[in-house]
Amino acid sequence: MSLTPGVWASTSRVLGLALLITLSTGFRPVAAQQMEPGELLLTPYGELVADQDALYDRLGLTVSYNTRIFDFFFDMSLVNDDKYVPEEPYMFGHYFDLRQGTIGIDVQPFSLLFGRAIHRDEVPTPYSLFISSWDIPAAILNFRYEDRFFFYESRWIGLNRNSKWYRTPQQVYEWDLDPGASPDIFDPDDLTPVPDTVIFNPLDRGANYKVWGIRLGDWRVGFQESVVYLNDYFYAEYFMSPLPMYFTQLVNSTTGKPWTRIDDENSHMGFFVDVTRPDRYGYVQFIMGDINLDFLVPGEELGFVNKWAWSIGGTRDFSFGRLGLYHAGALKYTFAATTARANRFSTKRYEYTYFPAIEFIFEDGRRAIDYRDNYIGYKYGENNLAFMVTLDRSLERIDVSASAEYVVSGSKSPANPWHEHRGTPSRRNVDGRFFLLNENPLEHTIRLGTTIDRTIGPWDLRAGAMIGAVFNELRVVPGSELDRADEFEDGEIQPGIYKPSDSNRLLFEFLLGARYRFGVRPRS
Repeated sequence: MSLTPGVWASTSRVLGLALLITLSTGFRPVAAQQMEPGELLLTPYGELVADQDALYDRLGLTVSYNTRIFDFFFDMSLVNDDKYVPEEPYMFGHYFDLRQGTIGIDVQPFSLLFGRAIHRDEVPTPYSLFISSWDIPAAILNFRYEDRFFFYESRWIGLNRNSKWYRTPQQVYEWDLDPGASPDIFDPDDLTPVPDTVIFNPLDRGANYKVWGIRLGDWRVGFQESVVYLNDYFYAEYFMSPLPMYFTQLVNSTTGKPWTRIDDENSHMGFFVDVTRPDRYGYVQFIMGDINLDFLVPGEELGFVNKWAWSIGGTRDFSFGRLGLYHAGALKYTFAATTARANRFSTKRYEYTYFPAIEFIFEDGRRAIDYRDNYIGYKYGENNLAFMVTLDRSLERIDVSASAEYVVSGSKSPANPWHEHRGTPSRRNVDGRFFLLNENPLEHTIRLGTTIDRTIGPWDLRAGAMIGAVFNELRVVPGSELDRADEFEDGEIQPGIYKPSDSNRLLFEFLLGARYRFGVRPRS
């Protein structure tokens, strides 16, 4: 019996995962009777939320089981906030929210986590840059090693696989379609391939994230990097090799070698420095996208636009509580793709997002994606400045948290690389390497919020409130309605962008929630 390439690839990945699990447990099986059993913890919960758009509820359940080396956890709920379409007609407008479902194996100094998870950045800040601080579930496989001096983490992140909406043209014999003849990526009914010319395959995308660094007393210094790639869901070498992924991409995709891959990848690099002491924490973090070293070439100006983002902040304990100050910002185009068209996917849909679009099919039309639900990295994306003050305090089994935030944003669109322009700034003779908030008007958002948590026996109770306002709110503007849209050739309409509008509105949210914890233990 011979294995097909697809079966062999799947088998290899399963065997590789089994090998990692074996390594993490020290090459020795642990007999069930030798493992001290834990407690099966079940926690049903409910929330009632009112905001400026709707009144809705969430009903959910978490289940966890933990032993010395094994962690089992899932969190699923039903919610009726009209964000997505219900899976079944009898659910009274609710849809399933599969927030987490993970297995963890922890044999220090190794740990392995896999499943569907709300995952986090190495830097614990509301403005983290490589992995968003917004709660976005994703399929992950995460390996970590950490001792008193050195730490290393490698994470695979699942993006699009066998997608119904996002497809890419693949040439079979010859390309003879007009640019406007390709099916609309948002048209689920237009699935008929053109015979002997072009077929349309799902656009598979994946991402990898790595961090490694050292501890020097209270200080940590770390290097971080990430990559988004196309036409592949899991790139094994990125996950397994500790080599910098930028150089792996460079070597594996440059022509003139027998192993050359298609160059459909987008890399980000950066670093962080932080310090942790009993009464304080501080950090600085930096990320750079579309890495280039053109400044090293004498007399050569390739005209790349800088794609940078930064974050700085920390906390300090005082008698009145823990005070936090945070700031972050990102230049325009930081997390965008290189080139894209609305009516036909190019070979460069590697924006640093979970989905290569800013809209999705909802019922019979299109609905804008909340960009905070899409960015893999910094939750506010590109072209903005953000400032936040937080205060946390514990009072006799009551935890109180408060925050004040101000964000100013310009146009952004990870799916539309250069917005209303055709080509990079260097190609349209625009001076400058740094673009940030260079338009008028701009969106301005102010939020004031607080939450109160109280534990009474097995009950966890929560109340929260937020009030704010947004001025010149970002709205999706179709590519055909953008300024200078006439620069584009026929059939080359670009995807829309989030652009400041003339709309202002009040923001508010009120939340009441409760959880009840009960455990089931084995009989002695």
